[in-house]
Amino acid sequence: MPGTTIRIVPLAVLVVVAEILLAAFGLVHTPEALGHGGVLALAAVAVAQALCVLMIWRGPLSAGRVPPLALRTGAVTGAVTGVLYGVVGLSEYLSSAVTDASTTVGWVIVIGIVASAVVAAAVATARSRSMRAGVAAAFYNAIVEYLVWYPFVLVCYYLFRTSTAIDRVWRAEGIYDDFARSGLEDIRVFVLQDFWGAGFFHLIAGLVIAAVFGTAAAWAVRGLRRAPGPVPGSAKARLRLR
Repeated sequence: MPGTTIRIVPLAVLVVVAEILLAAFGLVHTPEALGHGGVLALAAVAVAQALCVLMIWRGPLSAGRVPPLALRTGAVTGAVTGVLYGVVGLSEYLSSAVTDASTTVGWVIVIGIVASAVVAAAVATARSRSMRAGVAAAFYNAIVEYLVWYPFVLVCYYLFRTSTAIDRVWRAEGIYDDFARSGLEDIRVFVLQDFWGAGFFHLIAGLVIAAVFGTAAAWAVRGLRRAPGPVPGSAKARLRLR
């Protein structure tokens, strides 16, 4: 399906370039973040973003080689999950109740990301009767979720970085403790580098989740569909024997 690739890849490139620039925008107010390994952290964001384009453009899971159903299913579940994850991040700045429950919220987020991979894989496998489509849907779920979530979390930080809410969020997420162990002298340098690190590791974690839980869900659905049903007439035969 070359037409699908031609349509999607340029859009993905635009999104990725915009997100890399958005990550680098933090240097406007914290230029010192490039020091102390910051260049590598920002480069890691670019690598993760480029990986998204590469997976969409080339390889066994490229947009032109997977069933359109898998692509649509993964994109929809990923977009929904990414928006919900972003809204939760925004609510941390707006509500003290959310930050007070940060541990619980963190587990809910992890469960939600796993569940979205499972749902994407299960739906695509059931509708296409193809385990490959289910796995592909789980991977696209991870890619789209990441591309939706990452700008969300960056914009939230940029908007609230000078607000009174930032102290509450940092305390709830253990930023002060992590900063004390980092050896850095400027907490805003540490936080920006931390966001850059998240821009790499979140995608990798999502792809691992897709590989493990998406494959398991696709395999389970395929197994259920292949399970033998009742032999026709067997119930009537048993009644006659009685």
